[in-house]
Amino acid sequence: MSKSTPLAAKLTNLTDHLLDLVYPQNLYCLCCEDTMEQSRIHGICDNCAKKINWLDHDPFRAALDEFAFDKVMSCCVYGFYPRKIMYGLKLHNRTYIAKNIGLLMAEKVRLEGGSFTAMVPVPSSPAKLKKRGYNQAELLAACAAKELGLPLWKDALEKTRETASLRLSTGQERRSILEGAFSVPESACAKVRGADILLVDDVVTTGSTADACAIALKDAGAKSVSVLCFASTARAFSEYEAEQEDQSCQRPAN
Repeated sequence: MSKSTPLAAKLTNLTDHLLDLVYPQNLYCLCCEDTMEQSRIHGICDNCAKKINWLDHDPFRAALDEFAFDKVMSCCVYGFYPRKIMYGLKLHNRTYIAKNIGLLMAEKVRLEGGSFTAMVPVPSSPAKLKKRGYNQAELLAACAAKELGLPLWKDALEKTRETASLRLSTGQERRSILEGAFSVPESACAKVRGADILLVDDVVTTGSTADACAIALKDAGAKSVSVLCFASTARAFSEYEAEQEDQSCQRPAN
């Protein structure tokens, strides 16, 4: 017999339905909230799209040796508009945003290429999930997985303990806080073993959360772990820019 849907999930579904009636999908820009052509399937008007710093490289490319994950696919730099979009999704119960951004993330995967066994969302702790009513990474992963035709393994990774707030912590402090905070349940070990995992999160900042998740997945036998996110921090972006500048300076003049 199937379990009844939790009240929080029912309220979220009802909110989504009402918002679709009041604010038809893609009628209002997710950034400036002005009306726009409904052909803009990502929910971002042309004017705002020009103000977002879109990425065409791996923002962690220069530091991958420091992490357990193999690559990062990020749509954009975490600036004013991406922050506004993610705050709407994470903090203001605008779960319908996941449809637009999940589609954008799926397109990023198509552009980058690669073969993946399944998508795995970065899990929330039980307490945070109870408080918010949903896991934004799971919503994004569900929409992207559906678009790409990939299985979504919601049970492949779990957060086993509460952790202190990471907001003001350095990268090293975050790694210490998150050490051992994620694990692969015994029931999921068989399918994770040998799999090429696409780990999904909304934003990657220092890479510490993704790293802790990748360690758990690889300890369980995953062949590879790539990270897919909507945005990554300017810090990672500026490191790449510095690397590019150094390479440019080292090239012999024509």
